[in-house]
Amino acid sequence: MTGIQLTQNYDIDIRVRRDANGQIASGMVTGDILRQNQALILTMNQGELKEVPRVGCGISEMLLDYDPAAWRSTIREQMEMDGQTVRSVKITAKDIQIDAYYR
Repeated sequence: MTGIQLTQNYDIDIRVRRDANGQIASGMVTGDILRQNQALILTMNQGELKEVPRVGCGISEMLLDYDPAAWRSTIREQMEMDGQTVRSVKITAKDIQIDAYYR
């Protein structure tokens, strides 16, 4: 899915380009937003997104938890709520791997 890209600091990525007359021809950077959306959903806590308060995994809470099966289920559910088709979710000691795509 194509959408507005964010910077590393979660600001809108704006790169102004002007035409020969000095008029702004483009500004916001667009591109594939799958990984960006997954990162946002993983890091947000439920209630942080005013428009849809149920969105968010709150992955920072996973640090002291011992139930990876529940986290896999939560991650899958959240990604599916975003419209992604999830093939698999793997949680290892080093990372979280999500194999998913937009329908």
